[in-house]
Amino acid sequence: METVRKIIRATALAALCFVVAVCGTVAVVTHPLTGAFTDVYRSGALEKALAVRRVYDADGREIFAVNGYGRFVSGTGGLPEHTLNAFIAAEDARFYSHKGYDVRRIAAAAVKDILTASASEGASTVTQQLAKNLWLEPDKTLSRKVKELALARRMERDLDKRTILGLYLDNIYYGRGAYGISAAARRYFGTDASELDIGQSAMLAGIINDPSSYDPITHNAAAERRKRLVLSRMVKCGYITEEMRVEAEAETSISAPDVARGIFAYYALGESDGDAYTAYDPCVQDVLERAMTAAVPSDKVTVSAIVLDVASEKLVAAAANTYADISSTRRQAGSVVKPLLCYAPALESGLITPVTPLLDKPTDHGGYHPHNYGGIYRGWVTATESLCLSLNEPAVKLLDMVGTECAKSYAREFGLELSDDDDGLALALGSSLRGEKLMSLARAYCRIARGGGGAVGKETAYLITEMLKECAERGTAKALAGIPNVAAKTGTVGSAAGNSDAYCIAYTPRHVIAVWTGADGGMLPDGITGGTLPAEICAEVFKCPAMSSGAFVRPDTIVDVEIDAEELRTAHRVVRADADTPLRERICAPFSVYNMPGGRSSGDISLGDGDNFRIVDGF
Repeated sequence: METVRKIIRATALAALCFVVAVCGTVAVVTHPLTGAFTDVYRSGALEKALAVRRVYDADGREIFAVNGYGRFVSGTGGLPEHTLNAFIAAEDARFYSHKGYDVRRIAAAAVKDILTASASEGASTVTQQLAKNLWLEPDKTLSRKVKELALARRMERDLDKRTILGLYLDNIYYGRGAYGISAAARRYFGTDASELDIGQSAMLAGIINDPSSYDPITHNAAAERRKRLVLSRMVKCGYITEEMRVEAEAETSISAPDVARGIFAYYALGESDGDAYTAYDPCVQDVLERAMTAAVPSDKVTVSAIVLDVASEKLVAAAANTYADISSTRRQAGSVVKPLLCYAPALESGLITPVTPLLDKPTDHGGYHPHNYGGIYRGWVTATESLCLSLNEPAVKLLDMVGTECAKSYAREFGLELSDDDDGLALALGSSLRGEKLMSLARAYCRIARGGGGAVGKETAYLITEMLKECAERGTAKALAGIPNVAAKTGTVGSAAGNSDAYCIAYTPRHVIAVWTGADGGMLPDGITGGTLPAEICAEVFKCPAMSSGAFVRPDTIVDVEIDAEELRTAHRVVRADADTPLRERICAPFSVYNMPGGRSSGDISLGDGDNFRIVDGF
C-alpha cells in the first residue's frame, strides 16, 4: 500500500512539473492562436455585451441600463469596492496580476485532480470564464480549454481589468432567472447593486459556483456556509479585517421580493432599437409592486402588469413576478379584444347602439359553436349588457355581421398584429394564430381612451368607454366598482381543463393599466379569471393619488335620448319614449347624433337567431 502511495506522489510531482512547464509556454503558444480565433473573437458577442441601452424617466434621469443580451448593466464604477473584492477573492485571487490565465492555479488544480483521481477542480480565471460565457460551449474538452485560453489572452490585451470584471459580473447567472449582479441584488435582497453590503456581496459571490445548490431561498444553510468561505478568502486576500469578517458572518437577510424589480426596462426597451424615454413614476411603480405582491397567490402563477400614459403611450410603471423578458411574449388575448374587434366596428358602422338588443343563445355558425363562460345564456340583452357580462355568442354574431376582414382592419388601426390567416369567427373571442403582446393591447386601449386615436371616431370611442364604465361598475370588472372615471374590460382564456390566461385592462382619461396572469404549460389555480386577480390589481393601483383623473371628454355629437324601456324589454326594439311613456318606463341612453333612434314607427336593429337579423325600424 505504501508503495502505491509513493507512486501516486511521484506521479503527482511529475504532473506538477509538466503542468508548470506547459503553462510557462502558454504565452508563446496562445499568441499565434489568438489569430486563429480572430473570427470567433469578432463574431459580435463582445460588442453585444458592451452595447448599452439606457432607460430614462420623465425628468430625463437614467434609471436602468441594459446590454445587448438583455441583462442589467452595473459596470464597476457604481459597485462598492468590497463587492468587487468578494468576487475576486472567491473566483480569481490573482486577477489583477495575471494576463488571462493563472499558472499556479492550473498547476494546483492538476495536482489535486491526480491525487483525487478526478477532474473536478477548476482553474479558470474570471477572464477565462467570461470568454467561455461569451463564445464557447460549456463542454470540458482540451480543445475548448485551448480556445478559452487564447480568447482570454486576447481580451486581456484589448480591455482593461475593470471592464473585464464588469462584463463578468453583469453576464453570469445567479439563479432564479437573475442574470447579472444588478438583477441578483434585486432578486435576493430587494436592493440596488450599488447598496450591497459585505455579507450580501459574499453571498452573491458564493452563489455563482452552483446557483441551484447555493440558492439562499431554498438552501439557505448551504448559502450561508458558502458565504463564510468567501469571507475567509477576503480576509486572506487582505480585503477585509477579521473584525469585519465576524460582523459580516451574521445571517444575511433574504427579502426575495415577489416582483422582479427592473422588468420596467424590458417593457420600455421592448419596441425600441435605442434608448427609451419613459413617463416613469416611482410612486405608481411602488403601488403596482405592492398590489401585485399582495394579490399573487403563489410562484406557480406568472403575473405581468404595465401602466401607460394615455396621451403619449409612454410607460409609467411595470412589474412582474419573473425575471424572464416577457415584454415580447404573445398570448391568446381572450375577451379583451371584443371592444376592438366586434363592438367598436359595429358602432362605427352604425350597425348597433349601446342599447341595441342582442340575442344570447347557443347558435351554430357554420359548424362553430361558441359557448359562454359557465354555460349560461341570458336571452335578449342590450349591447352594453352583452359587453359588460362578456357574453360570447353576441360578440360572435357582431363579428359575423361586421365581417372578419373589416374587423381585422379596425384591429390593425388599433395596433393589433393579426395574421392574414386569422379569418375565423373565433377571433371574436381573442383566438388568433400569433396571439397578442400585453403592450399592444394596452396601447389599443390608449387610443380608445383619448377619443379613438384614428382607429375609430370620437363618438364610437366615447360610447365604448361608457359601455366599459358599466363593466367596471357592475360587470365582469366590478372589482373596480366605486373608482371614479374608470372603464375596464376583462378576458379569460380557458377550456374544460381550466383557465390558462386572464386579463384586465382598465383606463381613465390619463392612464391605462393592463394586467395579465397565466400559467405557461399549465392551468391557473381554480377561481382565477380576469375579474379576480387582474382586476383586483388594477383597482389597487387606481387608488394611488397619482392615478387620479377627471372625466372623459364628451363629444358635442353625443346626445342623451330617452328610450321606452317596455318596448326594449318586450318587443326587443329601441324606440324613443313619447308623451304616453310612463316615467318608470323611460331609460336615458347616449347616442351619436349620426345614429339616433326614431319613434314608434322607426327604431333600431335587433340581432336575433343565427344570421337572421331582424330590422325592426331601420335607421
